[in-house]
Amino acid sequence: MPINFEILENYIPKKSIPILQKWFNQRPFELKITKKRSTKFGDFRTSEKDKLSRISINSNLNEYAFLITLTHEFAHLLVWLKHQHKAMAHGLEWKTEFATLTNVLLVKNIFPEEIAVVLRKHIKNPPASSARDINLVFELKKYDQKTNTIHLVNVPEGATFILNDKRVFIKGEKRRTRFLCEEVSSKKGYLIHSIAEVFVIEG
Repeated sequence: MPINFEILENYIPKKSIPILQKWFNQRPFELKITKKRSTKFGDFRTSEKDKLSRISINSNLNEYAFLITLTHEFAHLLVWLKHQHKAMAHGLEWKTEFATLTNVLLVKNIFPEEIAVVLRKHIKNPPASSARDINLVFELKKYDQKTNTIHLVNVPEGATFILNDKRVFIKGEKRRTRFLCEEVSSKKGYLIHSIAEVFVIEG
C-alpha cells in the first residue's frame, strides 16, 4: 500500500515531503500512525511472508519529533533490506543509515537551528531511542502543545505527582537518568525517567 502523503503532511514539516517521497517510493512499506504510547515513540516490524514491513509512529508527536522518529524507523527498514537478521538492531549498520538520512534533512534545513545543532551531535553516536538524549528531547519539547505537565527532572524531591493521569508517586533520589519514586498506593519503588511528563499535586 503506497504511503498517503496527503495524510502524512499533517504530521511532518512540509519541506520534508519531497525527500520522504524519494525515500519511500523506492522502498515500499506500511505506515501506521497510532495513538500515544508511553513506552515508545515508534517502532519497526519486519516483513512476513507476503506482508510488507511496517513502521508505526505516535500521532501525538510534534512535527519535528515525528520526522526524527520516522527517520529512525526508516533506517531500520534500510538495514533490514540490506542485512536481514545479520545486523544488530541498533548496531553500526543502523547508526550509519540513520546518520546518513538525518544529514540529508539537515542539509535541506528542515529543522529549526536550535534542533539542528543538537541533532548534529545526536547522530555522531545515536542511542537506541532518542528519549535517551536529554538535550534533544528538551529541544523538541519546545514545539509540543502546551500542557499542565512538567518533566520529572524539574519536580522537587519529595513532591507528589501523577503519572499518566492515574498513578500517584512521591519523587525520590536520582539514579543516573531516572528517579527512584514511591507509588503512594502500593508503597513500592519505581525508577521513572527524568523526562517523564507528570502533573504535580500541590500541597
